[in-house]
Amino acid sequence: MKISKEIKVGVVAILAIGIMAWGFNYLKGSNLFVKSNSVYAVYPKVPGLSVSAPIIINGVKSGIVDAIYFHPDKSSRVIVRLNITEDNLLIPKDSRADLISLDFLGSKAIGLKLGESLQGIEAGDTLVSFAELSLLDDVSEQILPIKEKAENLMMSLDTAVIGLNKTLENLNGVFNDRNKKNITLAIANLKTTVESFDVLAKNMNGTMNTSVKPTLKTYKNLGDSLAALDINKTLKKAQNTLDNLSATLDKVNKGEGTLGQLMTNDSLYQNLEDVSKDMDRLMIDMRENPKRYVHFSIFGRKDKKDKKKN
Repeated sequence: MKISKEIKVGVVAILAIGIMAWGFNYLKGSNLFVKSNSVYAVYPKVPGLSVSAPIIINGVKSGIVDAIYFHPDKSSRVIVRLNITEDNLLIPKDSRADLISLDFLGSKAIGLKLGESLQGIEAGDTLVSFAELSLLDDVSEQILPIKEKAENLMMSLDTAVIGLNKTLENLNGVFNDRNKKNITLAIANLKTTVESFDVLAKNMNGTMNTSVKPTLKTYKNLGDSLAALDINKTLKKAQNTLDNLSATLDKVNKGEGTLGQLMTNDSLYQNLEDVSKDMDRLMIDMRENPKRYVHFSIFGRKDKKDKKKN
């Protein structure tokens, strides 16, 4: 049977198209002759992740990223379709798809962190996702506060430099020729004042040696003399004397003793008053009736001598 040229061309074209399709998918990392499961993961963003990025399980490449597109709910979330080609491993249903960094340049991959479920994943499942910070992002987050502090410090330094410049300008205005002369004169006056204080200090030092120190010595001797008087003993004696005087006055107030009777008993006063009244009446009577007392003499001997003379 003779095959026509048209059939041969058709078969070759079909083979070429098949080889091209296989080669294209192989270059993408997908092998049409290997069984695979397609599952999904949803991320808020996927910077650095591209189609055909590897899927890694415990460090082993086990598939590729098959497609990346936005979520149909228009929330700007990103859906990543994972083509897992590993058929010799049970991938639990609760496994997690981590967006991980491959290098310092920011290249991303999907790292599957196996779960503990006994039920394996099936085609069309959506895995739990987690976006891991890249080393560059982590360093950037740590450096950002330092950068902000450095910027604030630079602004503070700029303000300080501006203030310093203004101060220097003010100082330049202050230290003009006229003010320099005034400052020189003030320093000279200050020097004269210091010299005067030096002389005064010397005079005071002489006064201290000649007057104050002997006076202090005299006060010291006086203090020693007062200490020798035993003031405490004297004060105790004075206190005892006052106590005795207080006790005596208390007895007088109570009418005890002779002095107490005199001060509290009015009979003596009454007798003295009666005697005074009698004496007063006698004197009045002697003045008014002197004849009654002509032959009366207080001193009897004198009357006898007068009779002898007569």
